Amino acid sequence: MNPRATLPLPGDEPWWWLLDPRRSLGARAVLVAGGGAVLGTLLLTWVAGAALRRQLERPLGASLETLAFQLSDTLDRGVYERSRALQFAATLAPLRTAATPAAERRRVLEALLVTSPDLAWVGLTDADGKITSGTQGWLEGTDASAQSWFRSAQTQPFTGDVREVPELAREFRTPDGEAPRFLALAAPVTNADGKFTGVLVAQLNWSWARDAQASLLTEAARRSRTAVTVYSPKGEALLDSGASGWTAPPAAPAPPDGRALRGFFWETISGDTDHLTGFARSRGFRNFHGLGTTVAVRQPGAELVTAVAALRRTILGWGLALAAALAAGAGIFAARVTRRLSAVGAAADRIRTGDVLSLMPRPPGDHEIARMCGALDAMVEEFRAKQEKLAPEKTRPEILPQPVVKVRDVSKFV
Repeated sequence: MNPRATLPLPGDEPWWWLLDPRRSLGARAVLVAGGGAVLGTLLLTWVAGAALRRQLERPLGASLETLAFQLSDTLDRGVYERSRALQFAATLAPLRTAATPAAERRRVLEALLVTSPDLAWVGLTDADGKITSGTQGWLEGTDASAQSWFRSAQTQPFTGDVREVPELAREFRTPDGEAPRFLALAAPVTNADGKFTGVLVAQLNWSWARDAQASLLTEAARRSRTAVTVYSPKGEALLDSGASGWTAPPAAPAPPDGRALRGFFWETISGDTDHLTGFARSRGFRNFHGLGTTVAVRQPGAELVTAVAALRRTILGWGLALAAALAAGAGIFAARVTRRLSAVGAAADRIRTGDVLSLMPRPPGDHEIARMCGALDAMVEEFRAKQEKLAPEKTRPEILPQPVVKVRDVSKFV
């Protein structure tokens, strides 16, 4: 049985064979061109999106880091300046002289409040820790010997932590109703002989930090939901602008490099919201070692993600359109090639079945298919010429060999 006879002829296949890449050159060309274009588009979409994200992330993160550093530096400088002013006031003669009347000392303390309106209260103690004078007469006669600011400020200036002061809380109220916080500043007071005579203490209203934060946060930053949060060394939120819409400030930032003083990184807040966070740790100013605070400036990554997503959608749309065009072009080209190859196959089948008038098609040009058709045509013509040459020899009568007849010696029978 001829195995070629079992193969389907070009017109015998079902219609769906055109969609089978294993049998259809056109389907294979469409699959390769279209699939390659789609894969290239997906790769380009991912690479372009990642590149755009990095390009947008770096300047935005650097600006958030700079804003955090500016606020941290402003807080350190502000506390340093107020501490220096308090140290200068401790050298004034009315406060150093024990014979100065209490009313005169109180007038000096009141003058400090006028020159530094961020100070909530200023007081003066004796060497034993008893408050002898205070602005508006508050806390006069109170024993402060157990206070950390009194114990620490006997030999050098002291800066405490931001905390609530119950004695002053009822006199100062914040606009949002929260309990006010204060920062204790203290400096030693000595007489003309250099002997310790008491401590000059001031409670700095922490609302001053909110004013500093508002002066640095621009309206554009507020519109972009940029939030500023100041954390204590223990991670407690001391100040929060609340611009990002959360009800409670998030935990203190935990950058990848825990020893870095400043930088920016991506942070997930509330479990599913990505924020780009710039941070800066307090570094102090001059001989002031700083508050030890950490300032975090956060901005939701939605705008950045939206820009990246828009670029990816654009690239994906144009890429898929290009893939469709390439697939259609490959299908059209493959169809032309398939028609020529089908014509060659049909001619070969006719020649194989004995059609002596059939010729191999000769497409114009000097491409591979034209050269193949030329080679096949030359081979067929040469084969036909050999057949014609052998044909007369096959038509001659065949001379059969004559049998050899053995003649017997019959003389003995005569």
